[in-house]
Amino acid sequence: MKCTIAALVGLALAAMSLTSGCAITCSANDQKLAQLQRGMSYDEASRVMGCPGSVVSEYTPTTGDYATVEYNGPNSLFMRTRLDFLQGRLLSYTTEPRGAL
Repeated sequence: MKCTIAALVGLALAAMSLTSGCAITCSANDQKLAQLQRGMSYDEASRVMGCPGSVVSEYTPTTGDYATVEYNGPNSLFMRTRLDFLQGRLLSYTTEPRGAL
């Protein structure tokens, strides 16, 4: 039993160490969101956010169509921030609890 618990704790710590560096730079926070400006390019918004984010729409921001890119946060993994792009330019962003439609 002790070996199983130790193994699970070890796996959890390893997973956290693999994701923690990326999660720190690739997540939304109040400072990053304050720097976003409507009309900025996807590349500019990605630099502000610290990474390209996860495309959650059918199209990507580089296709010229309507696209949505998602980031973790702010302040919690239970929150998400979605950036909406139209023709490769930032249209708006929304922060909401995960699981919201």
